[in-house]
Amino acid sequence: MKVAFLIERLESSRGGMETSATEFLDDMVLLGPEMQVVTQTVSPKFSSAPVHQLGIHGVGRTARYKNFVEDAEKFLRLQKWDVVHAVTPCLDCNLYQPRSGITRQALHQTVAARRNWVTRSLRKIGAALNSKQRLLQKLEHQLLSRENPPMVAALSHFMRRQLEESYQLPREKLRDVFNGVTIALPTPTERQIIREKIRLESGLSQSDSVALFAGHNFRRKGLSKLLEALAKPPAENWHLLVAGKDSPAGYQKLARRLGIESRVQFLGPRSDVWQLYLAADVCVLPTYYDPCSRTVLEAMSLGVPAVTTAFDGSAECITPGENGFVLESPEEVEELAAHLGTLTDRALQIKMSEKALALREKLSMRRHAQEIFGLYQTILGTG
Repeated sequence: MKVAFLIERLESSRGGMETSATEFLDDMVLLGPEMQVVTQTVSPKFSSAPVHQLGIHGVGRTARYKNFVEDAEKFLRLQKWDVVHAVTPCLDCNLYQPRSGITRQALHQTVAARRNWVTRSLRKIGAALNSKQRLLQKLEHQLLSRENPPMVAALSHFMRRQLEESYQLPREKLRDVFNGVTIALPTPTERQIIREKIRLESGLSQSDSVALFAGHNFRRKGLSKLLEALAKPPAENWHLLVAGKDSPAGYQKLARRLGIESRVQFLGPRSDVWQLYLAADVCVLPTYYDPCSRTVLEAMSLGVPAVTTAFDGSAECITPGENGFVLESPEEVEELAAHLGTLTDRALQIKMSEKALALREKLSMRRHAQEIFGLYQTILGTG
């Protein structure tokens, strides 16, 4: 089985989609197909499969992406492929897996994350003028609206509903393949050592209630709402660690205005986020849009309860009150604060941690890769 895996840039440092793609390829090659990556650029550390780097050509993001899609199409015509698996919009493929979400829906929720009608209106105008965004929507629409669309793998039921709302795909073309992650599980002794080390470095005691927020897009991930929740009485004893490469300036100002500055630490981008999970009592992601958040899946795979929103596909692995909580909207600040108040109970934290850890295999990238391999076989008529 010869598979072309199409992705704009295979550099895990860029974000969750690229990290997921790297982990997926690591596991997929073990199942036997001949995987070959078609991309603009790749991380020097990647070695799981042959890579065809098409390079970056053009002036501006839109031209570079358009050229990549066209270059990839020309390259793919040079060989015979059993499966062309694309994770970003392209001209043609027989398996489409939109890891960043449905372009139209992602834009809508990004606008909703703005704080008032003025900034939301400005964001709408900016999106309308964003030529790369328009190109992505156009390509995705052409791909999924054609007479014979590719099979589409949805990362969650949440994403599936969006696909059904946006495109009239035949039932047999739409499949659910819940997202997965790869993250090593430390021994209890290693876990305690790491927890103590990170808390000591952060000036936190072992008895402090500590929440973790991890993500690169602070606005879309709902950080401002989490800061507002920390200022409410039920959550007034919580400390927050924030990891991500977004600019913290506006959020530091908000924390000062809310009077919680001393309880919030901005750590910047971290290569050891998995250690931060172990230092935390809960992972919180009050996101406005995530097709299926890696942050929540990683946290729960390490036995850390999570709080997210119904706008995150990963919420489907949370049983409220057992291994975390789900907010109907990131705007529910009072409810978020109440959940944090509930989670100050150490006995409840331990119980929820055990329930979260029980889902580890279900949330694994290995399971995810096996299910995608099954789709490859279906496409070939052998499954």
